Amino acid sequence: MGYDRLSASDTAFLRVETAHEPQHVGSLSVLEGAPLRDSAGRIRFDDVVAHVEGRLHRVPRLRQRIMDVPYGQGRPIWVDDTEFDIDHHVRLTALPRPGDDAQLAALKSRLQAVSLDRNRPLWEMWIVDGLAGDDVGLILKVHHALGDGIANVDLALALLDLEADPEEPDPPGPWRPRAGPSPSRLLLDSLWDQAARPARRARSARALVRDPGPAIRSVTNVIRTAGDFGARPEPAPWNVPVGRHRRWVPAEVPFSSVREVRARHRVTVNDVVLAACAGALRTFLVERGEEVDGRSMKAMTPVSLRTDQEHGDTLGNRVSLMMVDLPVDEPDPDARLDRVHAVTTEAKRSGLVDGAETIVRLADGITPLAAPLTRLVSRRIPMNLVVTNIPGPPVPLYLMGSRLLRTYPYVEVIDNEGLTIAVVSYDDRLFFGLTSDRDVLPDLGRVAESIEKEFRVLASR
Repeated sequence: MGYDRLSASDTAFLRVETAHEPQHVGSLSVLEGAPLRDSAGRIRFDDVVAHVEGRLHRVPRLRQRIMDVPYGQGRPIWVDDTEFDIDHHVRLTALPRPGDDAQLAALKSRLQAVSLDRNRPLWEMWIVDGLAGDDVGLILKVHHALGDGIANVDLALALLDLEADPEEPDPPGPWRPRAGPSPSRLLLDSLWDQAARPARRARSARALVRDPGPAIRSVTNVIRTAGDFGARPEPAPWNVPVGRHRRWVPAEVPFSSVREVRARHRVTVNDVVLAACAGALRTFLVERGEEVDGRSMKAMTPVSLRTDQEHGDTLGNRVSLMMVDLPVDEPDPDARLDRVHAVTTEAKRSGLVDGAETIVRLADGITPLAAPLTRLVSRRIPMNLVVTNIPGPPVPLYLMGSRLLRTYPYVEVIDNEGLTIAVVSYDDRLFFGLTSDRDVLPDLGRVAESIEKEFRVLASR
């Protein structure tokens, strides 16, 4: 066919997206300024653009755009953007000097509130001048349809380097975009694909007779997941419709303290992160005068299904969902961590992860209703918030010899889920990015401060 069709998981993020719920992820990074400046102190922006353009062959998806199937008859496809313009994607902006972290976070919030243009490749990179100390900001926006958190780390690794002065391979030849199919050709291909589904289901049925075990487990997992979806948790202050504007705040903690807590309690890094978030939310709710006795917060935590062979230039979404009860009723930090560990251990064995992925695939198979069903499912997930933990490189990264000093993640919010806590590990630190609606949580910074405090408390015990 000469093109790639989006997976059901990738398409889901396009179907969920609305004008006030843009579905892109990204990051805010701070780099050393000197290597990126010329002798007059100006950012060598043309060189930055040329550097990024010279790396695009490593991630072909960055020069491809979405093409929808006429009349919604099937999932969209990726086609080369024959009008690709690097200047649309790599941009330069500045804060009034000397810009501080609060101003940088405010700029990040405003940029993330704006949807990406679906008529172009779904990513943007903003270079930010004017920071105090002569550092340089780097804001990245990538649509969730391109990939999950781990895929976006892989994307960053394609644009950045593990050394300040790496050996550059010979540049590839000029890029020549492939023509995409005509709308009529794409429609016929999609209808043919749908017509072939009964034959594929028949082959699956024959396999089922030979080995019914996997299908029985899948059905059981879907039934359990559907039951869990019906159990709506007690709403939190942020479980309300969101507007068009975002509030984003960062936090960070040393990874050494996380390792100490993990070893002492024999738990995972994710357990420590979730326990710290539970403690921070407890503090936040108590300070707001909310009742916490006997209360928990349901956190939806993405679980990576990506294999070692699916790293590098293999983007896309390879995650499913796990529900974790965060015990905000527990006043003791150590007991809170033990309870989180018990819950995550059970959740991994429950089948909810596989069941949630199967539900997404089933919704995708009902072509006329795929989009409304996907939106309905996304808004029926029984959660109070999202907490996503993304493993990043443990060593420094460089852009044109400039060391990446800090990097904070961004993950979107949707109606009735107005709080997302994203975490990425990098260079022996954990970096948090908290996202909410601007008006729903004007005091979001207090949650970030409490997360940092919770890690200090856990490490000191």
